[in-house]
Amino acid sequence: MKKKKIMVIVGVIAVVLIGLFILPNLFGGKPTVGPEKNANTEDLGIEYFEVPDIEQVYINGVVQPEQAEAFSKDAKMTSTPEIKVNNGDVVEPETILFTYEDKEITKEIESQNNTLSKLATKKQNIYKKWNRAIDNYNKTKAEERNTTGAAIDEQHQAEVDSVDEEILFSNETIADLSTKQFISTKAKFKGRVSIPEVKDENAPILRLTSDGLYVAGKVNEKDLMKIAVDQKANLSVVSNGTSVTGKISYIDDNPPETKATPSESSSAEGSMSTYNVKLSLDSLEGIKNGYHMQATINLGDNKAIEVPKKAIHEQDGKKYVLVNDFGSVIRRDIQVGEEKGENIVVNSGLESADRIILSSKKEVKEGDLIGESKDETGEAAPIAAKE
Repeated sequence: MKKKKIMVIVGVIAVVLIGLFILPNLFGGKPTVGPEKNANTEDLGIEYFEVPDIEQVYINGVVQPEQAEAFSKDAKMTSTPEIKVNNGDVVEPETILFTYEDKEITKEIESQNNTLSKLATKKQNIYKKWNRAIDNYNKTKAEERNTTGAAIDEQHQAEVDSVDEEILFSNETIADLSTKQFISTKAKFKGRVSIPEVKDENAPILRLTSDGLYVAGKVNEKDLMKIAVDQKANLSVVSNGTSVTGKISYIDDNPPETKATPSESSSAEGSMSTYNVKLSLDSLEGIKNGYHMQATINLGDNKAIEVPKKAIHEQDGKKYVLVNDFGSVIRRDIQVGEEKGENIVVNSGLESADRIILSSKKEVKEGDLIGESKDETGEAAPIAAKE
């Protein structure tokens, strides 16, 4: 009985194996496993335009304002600064940004003002006494007068003059103190005001940044001698692909002073110095302070790249091409120039040896995985833009 069951089980297994492997081969089929059914070997009949392969230097950097200053609270001041500008204001040089009040000087000014009030009262009393003396003089008979009217006037005028000197001194003291009562901080350059929303002890009173931006990057010693000031560059924002043109505006002759750790100094990478590089931007459209960008410097022939118009797509006002990047379709935003017949000049956005997709028999869009084989029709169809 057991032997009979074993024979049945063996028979079932044999039928399954025949169904999976032998029959498909007899009829020319191939076994498939999982959901992938020739997805990467399907021939899409893609036509390419190849960007010339030239030597390039890449510089990674961060967008920074040409001028920037953060104003911290003065620890010596006991008062809270009074901000004279608003968040987002664009101010000119010498504009007062904020002021401190020196409380001690304010107390001295108050004391001098009190002195002035007392002196004014004293002066009024002198005039009253003077008038009474004149009245008494006029009421006294001539033979009984022991002084002259002129003497009375001289005496009281001297008292008034003395008080006037004290008043003058107090006024001069107040004027001098008033110039020191408020300490103002002014803008040194034209810029935009940024006032932190959260006020804590570490937050600056405000920041001032110029509207002009540049890219601060680094280049290693291997590529240092390949680049030069005023050399043209194509730059793209790492996060969104926005591309602009620019040029190298500054190259530092000396590496930053840093102390390498023993592990760094023992390796080739760690022993290679880097040098600061600044790149100016021809346009600031779509560029923000803090963006990470990659600059591409072409070292070969700087002849403009002309790309067929049919390879260029547009979405939301941005022009782009689709590129076969090692079997994946990616999008490169580009900046274009003049048209030349069926072609158009691409000023920036492309990389050396890019394989730009011109057309295909089936719709190809960003993110697709594509193959190299041919299908049966051989007919090419326009590539649809990604929605």
